[in-house]
Amino acid sequence: MLSNELKTKLDGISKCSKQGKHKVTNLYKILVNNLELWDMAHQYIASNRGATTRGIDDVTVDGYSDERVIALMELLKQGNYNPVPVRRTYIPKSNGKKRPLGIPNDHDKLVQSACKILLEAVYEPIFHENSYGFRPKRGSLDALWNINMKWRGTKWFIEFDIKSYFDSINHKKLMDILAEKIDDKRFLALIRKMLKAGYMEEFVYNKTYSGTPQGGVISPLLANVYLDKLDTFAEDLCQQNCYGKERGVNIEARNLTKNLRDLKKRIQRKDEENDLNDPLYQSERRNELEKYKNLQKRIMELRPSDDFDKSYRKLMYCRYADDFVLGYIGSKEEATEIMEKITNFLKDELHLEVSEEKTKIENHKKGIRFLGYDIRTASTQYFKKKVVHGAPQYRRYGTIIPKLWIPEERVIEFCKSKGYGNYAEVKSTHRAWIVEWSDAQILEKYNAELRGYFQYYKLAHNYSMVMSRLWHIADMSARKTLANKHKSSVHKVSKIYSSNIGGDKRLAVRVERNNRTYKLVKPSDINRVYKGGSKEAKYDFITDYMVGRNDLTRRRKLETCELCGTETAYVEEHHVRALKDIKRSVKWWDKLMISRNRKTLIICNPCHQQIHTGTLPDMRTRKSS
Repeated sequence: MLSNELKTKLDGISKCSKQGKHKVTNLYKILVNNLELWDMAHQYIASNRGATTRGIDDVTVDGYSDERVIALMELLKQGNYNPVPVRRTYIPKSNGKKRPLGIPNDHDKLVQSACKILLEAVYEPIFHENSYGFRPKRGSLDALWNINMKWRGTKWFIEFDIKSYFDSINHKKLMDILAEKIDDKRFLALIRKMLKAGYMEEFVYNKTYSGTPQGGVISPLLANVYLDKLDTFAEDLCQQNCYGKERGVNIEARNLTKNLRDLKKRIQRKDEENDLNDPLYQSERRNELEKYKNLQKRIMELRPSDDFDKSYRKLMYCRYADDFVLGYIGSKEEATEIMEKITNFLKDELHLEVSEEKTKIENHKKGIRFLGYDIRTASTQYFKKKVVHGAPQYRRYGTIIPKLWIPEERVIEFCKSKGYGNYAEVKSTHRAWIVEWSDAQILEKYNAELRGYFQYYKLAHNYSMVMSRLWHIADMSARKTLANKHKSSVHKVSKIYSSNIGGDKRLAVRVERNNRTYKLVKPSDINRVYKGGSKEAKYDFITDYMVGRNDLTRRRKLETCELCGTETAYVEEHHVRALKDIKRSVKWWDKLMISRNRKTLIICNPCHQQIHTGTLPDMRTRKSS
């Protein structure tokens, strides 16, 4: 938990920033005089999978100690701290291209993480509600839920794509934006050093004149600070283009509906006045009914509201990192003007360029793709025929409600990449590369992949249909994998590995050692009631969302080696990237980490050196003797 002193300081920063009367000061003083702030910063980066990834040198989170932090704080106090260049590497993108990453060493990660905490205290209370990317307690599902629930009636989607956003951020402009809220020259100079650190690629140093390296701890926050100007501009546009309570009535539809009612009453009145068996009246009645059907058909082709009502306009905005979209109720010409205004603002004010190919306006029927979902209306018909108790009825489904859809090509690619089989043809294949695993591990592998996929797409309108098909393919793939492992048939495997609890029959593996049954997860196991977006995750103070869990720091503060038991103030942290990397290790300290389900050890310096040289004696034998 945070101490009262640090909590008061951080909340004071947030309060000053939110009020906006004065600039925030003394950030650098807080940075170099609060060891607890650095403990919190370390706790955030130590749990990341990339914590043990090297920069241009061998300094990683492995070997972290309080002495390392104190040395960094002393360098910062003296003004002698200089970040080293990041290591440039590339990762593949979905479109076949490669994304550049800049990986700093642990010293720079730690400094960036500490600065990030202070910057979050300044900017998180004033960030806009429609910004969701790289923010605490917010995520992509929050953004999608907001669109799904609040963008009703959207006629045009305006989609933007910024060219190489992280590499195009103007350093001078970013520093000017930071200076609007922060009055601390030393702190701003430190941020400028981070931006100008450069990068190493193929053992060649390159200067950085713009951009923030993707892979840096502080880069996502700085990117949000930069685009907060866009959020403000977009919010002003939304206020200017939102007027009228609701669309006006479609006059033609209203008049035709009145004529339909009058015609129905006339037919009923004539039925009472005439003999229904009279051939002459039957012919006349058929003509009237034909008019009624034609009039009804014409009404169903119209919308009850006026889509071209000039007294009603609405503009919605949503941003996740550098991806942002707008929904507009109005004409396409007006949507084009809005798109041009935003494009010019990005170019003139933020010095950013949009991609002409990917920046476009789409009708609600075609929709757009945003954060892995397709967003479009459900149907091209306002009325749909539905048979209820044997009688046809026409229900209003509407084209004005955008819904979230799972893109079929995404599911096809998922099945292909995981080795499940062919989604389009509903054919499953076994996964030869995991047949050497235990039965429980095989099933847990499928569960980890499927559960994450089900969770992300649980907001989709076509969730049940698509995910049921995916599950059947994965289920058969798992059965074939187990059959291949045991040199048996799918039929025999299905008989042996099955669970029928409460009528729910599915693939299951029983492990007697821990008295546990592993069952294959199903789409119906996911709770699709989404509560994350039910209230806006808006925080006035940074300490409102800070996690109190600090187990790693608590263990280090005990100042006791967890291997040899020596009590010393000079303890270090031993880290591994993941427990799965050491699951087959025969070294006793690795087995100890696996048994504790921890990828860290708090140990003294001699033990740490012996671990890396492989000469550490078995302390368990020494203690028992």
